[in-house]
Amino acid sequence: MPSDIAKQIVDQIYNDEKAKSIDSVADALGAITFDAIQQGKQDFAKSWGFNPDDTAQGVADELEDQLPDGTDIEYTDVEVDERQPHEPPEAEYETDEQEPEEETDETDS
Repeated sequence: MPSDIAKQIVDQIYNDEKAKSIDSVADALGAITFDAIQQGKQDFAKSWGFNPDDTAQGVADELEDQLPDGTDIEYTDVEVDERQPHEPPEAEYETDEQEPEEETDETDS
């Protein structure tokens, strides 16, 4: 596999895709570093007498894969009122508007 990555980087350099080749080098270094760190963690755990095969991590990973992750939810359109934050909201409910009472002069008899 490293030879495939090296071939890809060389092809990108000769095709004047130097930015892509830099990204490929960074990705390859990141992958190698991750693998080295994981191996170092396992070696450290084994040196302290911890055997990763004796744990239930495999079962935990299987259970985690079965849990819903929110990617299977179908999204629906949401109605938006398109008002600006500084505008007051319109009445959401219909109200019985009362007509103003006719003013009568109570002093007249």
